[in-house]
Amino acid sequence: MSISTQSYQSATSAPSNIAIVKYWGKKGIQEPVNPSISFTLSKALTKTAVSYQPGDAPLNIEFLFEGLTKPDFLPKLQTLSDRLKAFLPFLNSGRLKIESSNTFPHSSGIASSASSMASIAKALLAIQKQLDTSQLPDDYRQMLSEMARLGSGSACRSTISGWVLWGETLALPEASNKYGLSINQQVHDSFNDLQDTILVIRKGSKAVSSSLGHELMTHHPYRQGRIEQANKNTIALLKALKDGDFKAFAQICEEEALSLHGLMMSSSPGYTLMAPESLRAIKRIVKFREHQHIPVTYTLDAGPNIHLIYPKSQSKVMLPFIEEHLRPLCDNQEVIYDEISID
Repeated sequence: MSISTQSYQSATSAPSNIAIVKYWGKKGIQEPVNPSISFTLSKALTKTAVSYQPGDAPLNIEFLFEGLTKPDFLPKLQTLSDRLKAFLPFLNSGRLKIESSNTFPHSSGIASSASSMASIAKALLAIQKQLDTSQLPDDYRQMLSEMARLGSGSACRSTISGWVLWGETLALPEASNKYGLSINQQVHDSFNDLQDTILVIRKGSKAVSSSLGHELMTHHPYRQGRIEQANKNTIALLKALKDGDFKAFAQICEEEALSLHGLMMSSSPGYTLMAPESLRAIKRIVKFREHQHIPVTYTLDAGPNIHLIYPKSQSKVMLPFIEEHLRPLCDNQEVIYDEISID
């Protein structure tokens, strides 16, 4: 057994994304049972530094999150590395150290697994480029999205800026279950400056992980109805985005958010990830919209935190409302002002 004295380093970052049409339920290896559409954020990032030292022994992985060892995360990384060996041959052996940190709370329903796995995939690909590029395609963006998906399904959307479609749909024959597809060229300009203010209602880890939630969809009594709903909403959302129709966008956005949490509550066993403050915030948002008649909507991922979505042109009206009426509902009054990322 020998270990090389030479080491290779890479440092990358990847953003979280927020799905408007939700991915909920999977098949095979991280493939969705329904299509989803998201937009990628700008400031909610996972930063990753990787150091690799070649060697003959089977791959040894060390992982630190925000400076602390996280042995409970190692099985996920081992599974990811096993799946990525076909793309990145260096993962067969040697020593790999991964250090990761977030600019936002993790494990609380802000798609930290998406940004984390996308960032790690980017960092590992950068190491492969240093070692040997002969097995890499000239344009590796599609491959990177597929690699990220093998760690976390929604991570395939975090390797692409702007609006992303993931999952097969009759609306776009080129869409795939294997990787995300940019749909920026099909989106009206009015949807390219969206603000996403994240209300951090609860910071702690979720009581039920997204992985378990996906598993509970396998035998869910409303599984087929959900698949049909997501396919219908995918087609409708593509039209709303193309037409610049914020009212239709908001209707789909909120239907999908509430349906997602309805599926959780009607699982067996059922569970609730919303907090009382989540419902209070939603009521205040809807009441504010009715009184002010401005384009604003909301969504939630698999957690209690709320994404408040509105055009940049409405910021002067929205910011005082957020600070006075929504920030007090947040954990330690934490609010993240983010926006869509468009290259």
